[in-house]
Amino acid sequence: MQNTDQPVAIKISKSALIFILGLLSMLMPLSIDMYLPSMPTIAQRFNVADATVQLTISCYLLGFSVGQLLFGPLTDSYGRRKVLIAGLTIFFVAAFCCAIAATIHQLITARFFHGIAAAAIAIVVNALMKDIFRDRDEFSKMMSFVMLISNVAPLLAPIIGGFILYWFNWQANFYSLSFIALVSIILVFTTIPETLPKVKRSKFSLRRILSNFITLFRHRQVFTYMMIGAFSGAGLFSFLSLGPFVYMNLHGVAPINFGYYFALNILVMVFMNTLNSRLVKRVGAIKMMQLGLLIQFIMAIGLAIITLCNLGFVCLVICVAGYIGCMSTIGGNSMAVILDLYSHIAGTASSLAGTLRFAVAGAIGVILSSLVSTHHSVAVNDNMSEWLMVGSMVICNFLAVGLYLTVKNIKRKES
Repeated sequence: MQNTDQPVAIKISKSALIFILGLLSMLMPLSIDMYLPSMPTIAQRFNVADATVQLTISCYLLGFSVGQLLFGPLTDSYGRRKVLIAGLTIFFVAAFCCAIAATIHQLITARFFHGIAAAAIAIVVNALMKDIFRDRDEFSKMMSFVMLISNVAPLLAPIIGGFILYWFNWQANFYSLSFIALVSIILVFTTIPETLPKVKRSKFSLRRILSNFITLFRHRQVFTYMMIGAFSGAGLFSFLSLGPFVYMNLHGVAPINFGYYFALNILVMVFMNTLNSRLVKRVGAIKMMQLGLLIQFIMAIGLAIITLCNLGFVCLVICVAGYIGCMSTIGGNSMAVILDLYSHIAGTASSLAGTLRFAVAGAIGVILSSLVSTHHSVAVNDNMSEWLMVGSMVICNFLAVGLYLTVKNIKRKES
């Protein structure tokens, strides 16, 4: 009888595998960050309010949330490779539909399906990593490397998007995403094996899926770690929703230069991921998550003081970078703890965590959009955008820290 506990046989080198998985994980941030400099232009092109264009991000996040629920159980039942190829194919079609959208409503709808497709890619990357790297701390270390590679996308995407807008038009961003998805499909066909043996797959059953979700919800530590990641990540998407308008409309940053300010956020994130990869084997995933939450908490306090005291754009940019830079340290290590507890249903656990994270982010985006749209004066609208962005980021971090203190109390009671 085949021993399914043996490590998965991979024909390519570990470094090549990490690079390819990192490349696949770049698709999600690329599909958000590359068109950020174009958002004011899109508003002008369709003659709609900034808040309406912001819905292209919120609906993408909501689609990503729905896709997590759909593709997580599917990858546990039908394998990783098939789900990955299906997701990449839908991603290719949706990106092309975004490029040819004739109205803002068509663009918003296409972005929803774009998010659904991106969810399949994210889910499979997490599950593949857990299939290959069984030890929790090793998984966290390798996931840090994948995130390090994928972080090149948000580092370069707004810069590239700004130049694409300058030399071509906003549609060219989505044509580029279609091309990258096509290349990714070829790479998967030629290099990525199936890592979930048939004997370890769960028969697809809605009843079983609901039972697994209920089990995860009932595990108080797991659910709390999921919500910590959700609120920490929602702070980032508060910036993605309103940051382009705050930076460009309120503080006068040119669209072609927005990417350089955004790159600072990613440079801090790369530093934190590098630090995490070096220390996590020594101190553990939970300690590194604590460090990320602490730094993000300090940055949240700084953002509140800067906005209240009007300390200037430079201070705002620095604190935003420090806040966002800790996100993957918090999210990656919380996911490592969750998947260590439920490795036998890694796809389902990853999908539920992602669903909660992006549902929270999408809901916050919709709320922020509705609040901004109530103010019709452009000047008032831009100032309100900054207040709402900072306030949302502060509240999200406070909730994440509060939840972590709660999970510490749960562990004390259980011990």
